[in-house]
Formats: sequence, C-alpha cells, structure tokens
Amino acid sequence: MKKILFAALALVALNACVKDELDPNALVPEKEPEVVVNYDYTQLVLNELSGAGEDNEKFIEIYNKGTQDIDLEGVTINKDEELSWTGKKGQVIKAKGCFAIVGAKGSTPDGFSSGFSAKKSVIVELFAPEAKGGAKLDTFQRGEKGSAWGDQGLDNNKGSWSRLPDGTGAFMITPTATPGAANNGEGAVADPTLVGNGAAPEPAKEAKVVFNELCGNKVEWGGNPANKFIELYNAGEAAGNLAGWTIRKYAADAADVAGKYDIVWVAPENTTIAVDAYIVLGADATDYADGFTAGLSAKKGVKFELVNDKGVVVDKFVRGADVDPFGEESLPENKSASFSRVPNGTGEWAYAVPTPGAANGESTGVIENEPEA
Repeated sequence: MKKILFAALALVALNACVKDELDPNALVPEKEPEVVVNYDYTQLVLNELSGAGEDNEKFIEIYNKGTQDIDLEGVTINKDEELSWTGKKGQVIKAKGCFAIVGAKGSTPDGFSSGFSAKKSVIVELFAPEAKGGAKLDTFQRGEKGSAWGDQGLDNNKGSWSRLPDGTGAFMITPTATPGAANNGEGAVADPTLVGNGAAPEPAKEAKVVFNELCGNKVEWGGNPANKFIELYNAGEAAGNLAGWTIRKYAADAADVAGKYDIVWVAPENTTIAVDAYIVLGADATDYADGFTAGLSAKKGVKFELVNDKGVVVDKFVRGADVDPFGEESLPENKSASFSRVPNGTGEWAYAVPTPGAANGESTGVIENEPEA
C-alpha cells in the first residue's frame, strides 16, 4: 500500500514539472513597469545649420540648454513647412550638448529628407513630439520664402550659421562648420538676411524732437519781419510726424488749465520734421500755421513744454524758478542772444547768437538763474 501511494505522489510531481517546462506562462518573472520620463523639450533649440558642401555634408544641429539628457524620439524638424526629420528612440542629446543631423535629401541613414542651400531662403522649424503637444521650440529663417541671394560668405566646402554662444546667442555666419561640437566663432560675421532667430535686431530708428532755440529778441528769419521765435529740431534717426503735438506755456493767469498753462501751439495736420531739420515758430501768431499764440520775453522767467500726441512731455525749457504756479519774475536781459542748446540739438542751455532754422553756434554766456537739469 505504501509503495502504491509513493508512486502516485511521484507521478503527480512529474506531471507538475512537465507542465512548468511546457507552459510558456509558467515561471516567467513579472515585467517591471516602464519608467516614463518627462523631458523638458523647451530646452532644445536649433544651434547650427550648414547648406554648404555636398548633400552628405550638410547638417542641422540641435542643442540642449538644459541639465537633463533628452531622448529625441518624436522630435521633428520641418523645412519650408514640410516634414524633414523625425527623431528615433535612442537618439539622445546630452545636457549642454549637441546632436547633429547630417546629410540632406536622405543621403545618410539618419539625415534629413529635404534639401538645404546656402544660397536660398529657408525656414527651419523645430517641434516637440506630437505626443507631448507638438509645440514649436525654435525657428531659423533666412529671408522670405522663395527668395534667393549670394551665399553670404559660405563657400561650397565649409561654413555655417551658428549661434554664438551655443544655444543662446544670435546666429552668425561662421567660416568653420562644427557639426556635433561647440560652435567656432572665429571670423564670424552677421547675416542681414536673417529674420529673427535670436539675431540681434536693428534698433528701431526714431525721431527725437526737442526745443532747440528760443529767442525773446526780435530777429529777421525766413523772409519774415523781425519776430521772436521758438525753434524745434529733430535730433533723432527718423523723420517725425507731429500730428497731435502741442506746446504749452505756463503762467499764473493761464486760462486753458487755470493758473497753470495755456496751449499755445497745436501742430497743423500733416506736420512732419525730417532728420536734422528745423521748424521755426513765430511768437504772437493768430494761426498755428504761422507760429505759437503767446509772447516770449528775454527779460522774464519763461516755461514752455513740448507735448507729444500721447500727452507725454517730451521736452521743456524753463528760465527762472520752476515752481507751481509758475511766476514770470524779472530777470537780466541779453539783447543780442537766444536761449540755445549748445552743442546743437543735444547740449545744455546757454546764450548764443540767434540762428533761426540753422545749427546753433558757440555759447556766448551762461543763462542767469537757469534751473538745474
């Protein structure tokens, strides 16, 4: 009986072993859960691009500004608004490192599918993976779509557009291409055909209209009879449109703003002033086309403000104590000079020989009781 029981148990054990060996699900360890990494794709930028050389030498380089290595799976690049490259799993860009995609028109296994010319306009855009929102990360643009020009110093064998410094600077033309390595800024020059791309923009040129000369003595100017005047000057780099600009004169008996000031000039419609040009306004005018509707004394305190179309005071001239209400107290008279900026357009106020409509001359003296700047 014992022998029969032992044999039965042995048979059960044997069957169990055979089942484990044949069952593909038996004794298989459980898979560890896949680790999901949330990459900061906003740290990726276009860093260097070369359209010189043969197709298998042209490249687009990405830079990682962050402190985390990033797998480029799903990251895409469009060239002229058409998909040109998609990153593959395992293509990793190191923190503070570069990843070069070398080979245009698919001339290398991991290259990009489009062409790329150093002599034509181009728009290259870098995008995060579609599965992560597909946000645009960076753009390189040269000229307008479809335009063409010379190679701007890029020859047929070398050269590229490189951010200087890597990852953050403006794109410059660099004679030496460095795919996958730090950019070489030796001999770098600007490319005026670039649009944006972190390139340092040309500062906007603006007008800078100021009071330049005020004369409380009657002098002849511009074919007019002897008259006192205020001269405006454009010391900026662009013509100025004075539509909506005004001049106001301060006086204790002012009516426009009681006890403060009167508006004594409103720029006539279409009034403009060219760069390095003058507008001379005569005193006691009845029409703004002829000048300002107030007097101007050489022997009293005076205060005028120049106000732009947004109501901002852009310049003022004060002789005497700048108090509220302003008082026209008696002051010494200089019968042979104007109140003039010396040097012309930019300097401090001084006495100088009257020069209506022309550059101011040298100082002939200090204006008495002139307030501190």
